[in-house]
This record gives sequence, C-alpha cells and structure tokens, in this order.
Amino acid sequence: MNSLIAPDKHLILLLIIAGAAAFGIYSEHKKWFGKVSGILVTMISMSVLSMTGVVPVASNPKIKVEVYSMVFDYFIPIAIPLMLFGSNLVKIIRESGKLLLAYIIGAAGIVLGCLLAYQLIDLGEGSANTAGIIAATLIGGSINFVTTAEILNFSSNPLFTATLAIDNFAANIYVLLLFLVPSVGLLARFFRKTSDDEQPELLAQEEQKHEITLERFAVSIFIALLVAGAGTIVSPFFQQLFQTELNLSILLITVFSIVLANLFPKSLKKLENTAFSIGLWMMYIFLAVIGAATNLQDILKVGFPVLLFYLTIMLFHFVLLLALAKLFKLDVYEVVVSSAANIMGPSVAAPMAASLGQKKLITPGILTGILGYIIGTFIGVSIALFLG
Repeated sequence: MNSLIAPDKHLILLLIIAGAAAFGIYSEHKKWFGKVSGILVTMISMSVLSMTGVVPVASNPKIKVEVYSMVFDYFIPIAIPLMLFGSNLVKIIRESGKLLLAYIIGAAGIVLGCLLAYQLIDLGEGSANTAGIIAATLIGGSINFVTTAEILNFSSNPLFTATLAIDNFAANIYVLLLFLVPSVGLLARFFRKTSDDEQPELLAQEEQKHEITLERFAVSIFIALLVAGAGTIVSPFFQQLFQTELNLSILLITVFSIVLANLFPKSLKKLENTAFSIGLWMMYIFLAVIGAATNLQDILKVGFPVLLFYLTIMLFHFVLLLALAKLFKLDVYEVVVSSAANIMGPSVAAPMAASLGQKKLITPGILTGILGYIIGTFIGVSIALFLG
C-alpha cells in the first residue's frame, strides 16, 4: 500500500519525524499523559501515522526512504558521545556512597534474572539478542536499548519496535510500584531503620549550571563527530581481527566516549548540559523512525512472552535487593532510588529521590544512573554473546 506522503518527500517526512519527537518531549514536560514517557508518546505517534498509511513503513524492505536511512546511519553514532560527556567514573565512585552498592546489587539481580528468564521463557528466533538488549536497558535505560540493538544488528528487526514499546510499558508500571514501597509496612523488616537525625538537611550546593550557547553547541557536535569518526575508522580492523558481524563501530564509539569523558572531565563538564540536550533530541528522532517501523501483528505476536520476560527479571532484581538490604544496611529509600536508577536511569531516579523527600540521594541517583549508561551496553552485549 502506498503511503499518503511519498518516500521521496524528504523535507515533509523530516518535518513529521521532528514533529513527533517534539510532541513527545513537550508532552512529558507538560505531563499530558501522566507518567507515560515522552519516548513512548513519540513512538506511538509515528506508529499510528505509519499503520494508517500517512508515512511509509520503515520496516518495509521494498521501500527505500532516504530520510529514515539518514537517521539510522548518523543519529545514533553522534548521539552516543553527546550523552556520555558526563560519564566521569571517578566522580561516580567517590560521590555515590551506599547507593552505588545498592545499584551494583540491583544490576547483578538483573543479570541473574535475565539468565533465569531465558531458561523459562521462549522469545523465539533471536532470543539471545533480545535477552541481551532487555538486560542492557534494565541496567541503564533506553540509551542502552538502542545502542545494544545497533551493535547486535537488531534495530532493523521487526520485533525491535514491539520490544521497545513493552520496555516502556513494563518500566513505567515498575516505577509506579516503587513509589509505594516505603509505605508498605510488611517490607520494613528488610531494611535498616533510619532515624531522622541520620538524614541531615543538605546545604544548597547545586552544581554550577552551564548554559546552552552557540559556542558549546558547535564544540559539542565537533567532539561527537570526532569520536564517531574515530570509531567508524577503527571498527573494520577490529571486526576483521575478531571475525565478527557485530556492529563494533557503535561499541568502539561508546568506549572512546567514556575514555574521553574520564581524560578531560573538567573540559567536558562545561559542555555536558548542551551535549546531553542535543543527544537526547537525536535519540527521540531515531526512536520516532523506529516507531514508523511498527507492525501491529508483530507486537501482538511477541507481546506477552516479552512482557513476561521483563516481569521475571524485575521481580528477581527486586527480591535480591530486598534479601540483601538488611545485610548491607541499606534503608528503604536507598533501595527504591537505586532500583529506579537501574530500571529507568537518572532521569527518573533523581525526581523520585526528590519526591520522596530524600534530597541527599538526588546526586547519587544521577551518578549511578550515568554508570548504567556506561556499563549497560557492555553487559547486554556480553549476555547476548554468552546465550547465543
């Protein structure tokens, strides 16, 4: 079936893609759809447009849409460095306190839960890759989902969209339940008792905000392109060396980004806000195109097994955190915020800490969430290769 907007109407298609991304970002800011993430809103918007024939379907191999190809080829390699400018490992370890310990326990629970779910639930063809991608996103967030999928050559799979849609749904439900944990009296026995004097008032020590300027915009894009270019140039050598079909350019871009962030933390700190904003927008554009690949039949086919897979991992993750909380003297808020950092990343962990009145956990929540950006992809790819 021909779409209303032809594949060669490049500017009009780009307008619609950018509009879907803007709609998602704006809706999350305005809370139009409650706690539904802007990513999901963006993807659903493009899914509706593709399924109703307004725009071409991105997963149709018979149709070449140059705008879609441009987004697939360039946006993720550039977005990854931009979003990792703040991945300073020394700062994460030094300032995260006990929340880092809770986060590591939670990440271990996700890995073990993923291995258990893999044995219990059949995800069909490519199940090892799907399992690795799910583990990656539950350790770091949607950035890791997309990055791991690119490395494993899974982003062009028709099931990619269905899995990402379920990822957003399952994660939102889990985070909503996390908010209830501190009020459940039956769970109190698992946590260290925390008295009021153990939660001192924090001084107003907000980190210096670096405004987004044209200069920082230009330098951020230049550095991101430099890192992406280096990864692209070096990757064929490593692919030949290891005789692999994995997309090593994305993996190497991630590694180079982390190395750069830790070699020049002070310089990149000034660019962090600008770079992250640009990178996040590019990620929304990419996911809008992924939304255009939606096939309702595929979603219905894969939906329940993938949802069950997610729920199994999340349950194991939380039970392990609960079991070890008393042993490592973790309080309920450290467990809840670290778990949010695992499942949804820093963008959820920080506001959760604030809304629960735990100001001292806001910065550690952000830092451990950033750690998830760093390690999630590597763990996800490792699990996929191990299970495959």
